[in-house]
Amino acid sequence: MKWYDLLSLSLTNLWRRKLRSILTLLGVIIGTASIVTMLSIGIGQSEAMMAMIDQSSDLTTVNVRNDEGGMMIDLRGNVSQIEASKKKLNMETVNEIRQLPNVKYASPVLNISIRVQQGVYENYIYIEGMTADALATKKIHIIEGELPDFTKKQDHLPLIIGSDLANQFYNPNSHHWEPAEVDLINKPSFATWDIDAYYNSQGGEGTPPKKHLLHVDGIMGSPDEQYWSPNLYSAYTEIGQLEDFLHQTFKGKAWPGQPKSKSGKPVGEVIYNSIIVGSTDLEHTKEIMEQIRDMGFQVDSNIEFIDSMRQQSANQQMILGGIGGISLFVAAIGIANTMMMSVYERTKEIGIFKVLGCSLKNIRNIFLAEACLIGLIGGILGIGLSFIVSAILNNASGQGMEALGIYPVGADGSPLSIIPLWLVAGAIGFATIIGMLAGVMPARRAMKLSALEALRT
Repeated sequence: MKWYDLLSLSLTNLWRRKLRSILTLLGVIIGTASIVTMLSIGIGQSEAMMAMIDQSSDLTTVNVRNDEGGMMIDLRGNVSQIEASKKKLNMETVNEIRQLPNVKYASPVLNISIRVQQGVYENYIYIEGMTADALATKKIHIIEGELPDFTKKQDHLPLIIGSDLANQFYNPNSHHWEPAEVDLINKPSFATWDIDAYYNSQGGEGTPPKKHLLHVDGIMGSPDEQYWSPNLYSAYTEIGQLEDFLHQTFKGKAWPGQPKSKSGKPVGEVIYNSIIVGSTDLEHTKEIMEQIRDMGFQVDSNIEFIDSMRQQSANQQMILGGIGGISLFVAAIGIANTMMMSVYERTKEIGIFKVLGCSLKNIRNIFLAEACLIGLIGGILGIGLSFIVSAILNNASGQGMEALGIYPVGADGSPLSIIPLWLVAGAIGFATIIGMLAGVMPARRAMKLSALEALRT
């Protein structure tokens, strides 16, 4: 029997029992839609988490910090002392890290807190100085002013500030804290770089430190105002120009946060707060982390969360897929029941096939083809239903979250449900295979029927 004859005969047999076939199809449609929708939710959540990590930082970036020591308590409640690292985060360490294989750049990070004043309003800003290579990984979006060229020497200290910092100025003389927006781009503002000296002078010790005119080149923000950006509360500058500015400002005195003698003179070299290391590609990030750990430093990177997130995502999808798979399993039982009833009803027809010389293989294929068609058609219609449910979920979840003032995770608002092409193909194939397996037992029963008994029935 040729395949198109087999297909035509199977469709005809299914159409002869329309109501039963439709009810069986409904089971496959609902089962397929359930498993696809459940898996699509797991995929959507995984994509949203990955988008959030990718938005917050470059996955090829490693942050290096010094182990300052302290107490550690394990899961059993045992307390142990961790010795502080003897190595320093100085330029020698930076150069040592730069020599490691597959390191694209290594940038020292110098942090300093300043008091900024404009008119009666003030705010405290935490500036991070790093190299132009490190700044290029920060995914900076300027909403006001301009992004300075950090690779070139400027006539002032180049500085960009997050919009939330710029909008959190306040009047210290007011009895109520009310944030105020100030114009840091077009209006002059002044900065106090020695916070300790400022507080001491407020207490009557020493003279107030000198204020310096602060030039802000740009205000950082998010490309979409509805979504959070990691740069909203940050302030960045180029570390080389920051060090030059501090040299000129303090003139032989120790910088804030740096080792100093009793007389306030600097002791030794500059000690950095951290080091940002960029790997040449994603595959070498973990390798670089292990090498730096062996040097005695603490390291962290978003790449560490990827494996655990993928494992959690896989477990989540297995659970959700299993829940949806129960519906498809029930549908398979429905297919087997339908085909078994079909064998009982078509006993005489099977006997005629055998008397006319139809082979057992052809008889088997007739029932298997009918079962496969139920699985295939049900799978296709189930995918269509899945796309409708997915669209409803995405639209409803987006509106519901926005109504509560909460916006989807991710740079572009990741949807709750995502149905990739591989899931479409896999679901249709799986439904077809389930249908075929459900038809194996009825097909075998049809093959074993005696022709004489079948005609006598």
